[in-house]
Amino acid sequence: MESIEPAEPYYPPAAPGIEKIRNRWIEIDSMAGLGIDPDLERIPAEIWEEVGGAENVADGITLFAKGIIDATADLVVDMKPNPVFFKGSAGRLALANTFAYMKEKHPGVLRVCDGKFAEVGHSAEKIADEIFGDLDADAVLLNPYLGFDAIEPFAKWKDKLVILCVNTSNPSAAQIQNLPLTDGNPLWKHILLESMQSWNYNGNIIPVMSATHPDNLIGIRDIVGDTPILLAGVGSQGGSVDETVPGCLDSQGYGLMIGASRAVLYPDVQAGETAIHASRRAALTLRDNINLAKAA
Repeated sequence: MESIEPAEPYYPPAAPGIEKIRNRWIEIDSMAGLGIDPDLERIPAEIWEEVGGAENVADGITLFAKGIIDATADLVVDMKPNPVFFKGSAGRLALANTFAYMKEKHPGVLRVCDGKFAEVGHSAEKIADEIFGDLDADAVLLNPYLGFDAIEPFAKWKDKLVILCVNTSNPSAAQIQNLPLTDGNPLWKHILLESMQSWNYNGNIIPVMSATHPDNLIGIRDIVGDTPILLAGVGSQGGSVDETVPGCLDSQGYGLMIGASRAVLYPDVQAGETAIHASRRAALTLRDNINLAKAA
């Protein structure tokens, strides 16, 4: 009997940012992501030697970021530079260099500015102009708890993606996000419903959900459908891919972006390997663990 090849995943047309994520899932069969948080004290000494000393901050961060990007780009859906770690004028230059390098060398990777910004009005518009205009990021993380006027200056960029920190993995998140409302829903679920429905007029908003609160993920696809989810808190924060991934997959068997930062940026280097080789090994481990949970 002739074997039947499984059908390729198929998604209907969507906003450009979501299309980019879905294309990437299928292209590389991975839902792993990478946070780029350059800690000057943890950047390997050989990087500083190559750029002529630790005083050359912009060059050092840029070289470090390029090495990590090249080592992991074929394994990840998204890369998220966090501007908090790109300090001062030298850091801002390195941030611009990092985004430009991702766009030039690895255009298929979703470029995310991991800022978790919360501003309104003219200030929010200026931030959106810098992130989506100057840096040419594909997406930005935002704090939705200031309401829609903090989101709209970003959401109106139709070709960009807005990622809202709806249910986060920090330990005290529940103090605010789990507050019960009169309809019986916790505050985070109200924000999720509001953002997916009335705020999402351009179809370019996706949520952050937490792997450290697995009960909150039960039935999540009934609310968001096939909308991608950025799943936070896996790894050092205690979230388990085995417990959370199977119930969060979309109709095509993907649906998630699951990132790591420190585990990939600053891995334990084994005998006979360089720091870059160790970073790639850590990214491979993340990808493979996610895919094993997916297969289950």
